[in-house]
Amino acid sequence: MDGYRSLQLRADCPFDVGHTVACGQAPRWEQIGDWWYGVVGDSVIKTRQVGDQVYFSGCSEKLYRDYFSRDYDLLNFYEAFSGDPYLSRAIRENNGLRIIHQDPWECICFQLSINKTRVVPRVDGFTRISRKLGDKIELDGHTFYTFPDAGTILEEGLQTLKSCNLGYKAENIFFAATKVVDNPLWAQEVERMSIEDATSLLTEFKGIKPLVAEWILLFAFGRYELFPVDSHIRDIVRRLYLPHVHFGRVSFEKGDKFIQEYASEHFGEYSGYVLEYLFASRHSL
Repeated sequence: MDGYRSLQLRADCPFDVGHTVACGQAPRWEQIGDWWYGVVGDSVIKTRQVGDQVYFSGCSEKLYRDYFSRDYDLLNFYEAFSGDPYLSRAIRENNGLRIIHQDPWECICFQLSINKTRVVPRVDGFTRISRKLGDKIELDGHTFYTFPDAGTILEEGLQTLKSCNLGYKAENIFFAATKVVDNPLWAQEVERMSIEDATSLLTEFKGIKPLVAEWILLFAFGRYELFPVDSHIRDIVRRLYLPHVHFGRVSFEKGDKFIQEYASEHFGEYSGYVLEYLFASRHSL
């Protein structure tokens, strides 16, 4: 296709654009006709897959590869669980799904702006912030908006953020912007930290509890050994892998800790990918 960069897909490096962007892991991707459009940084990536060829515009090949974690060896993950009937089915149904490498600042704000249901409405808080404070981008007759950096949010002020109909979450995001501006190297620090230390640093942000910190570490920092347990994952794991365990009146906190210990033992370094594939096939398993 003229005017687009392209990547030739290989059997030893599976990748599926639709499975990856449609599973709910990253905000602001939408399908228009045969193409997927997503705001990434200060540009709009336009991409589609035709057979074993991927076409895209709006970014360099390096950014495209990094964003879609093309260097991650999916085949090792697939082979590790070839004997697991649930994961084998999830892998067949979602073959080529990769965990997107999200921008840390945007990931924090996305996690702070939504209800933790992983069912994101079309116009959520994150989108309203983008429309109010981001830069407008016109492409193919459609309008998109970048997400404002922390400095812009501070300059615009808390009242402007509150006008995005975020409720108490506006204060949490504004506080996060203050911390990020005060420490512009925070993401590099988190990158080098152990999970325990990184979680501790992230939970210093108002509104970020350990579970939210784990989602951020998984999606923005590639800590694939993590297995953050939300209501969907709790139900899936209890039903498929732990039907013999009687949780009774055990609190969700203790029950989720048990699930995470199980995941660490049985899924190990692939825990984050196991989570995404199970979630993507939650309606068929």
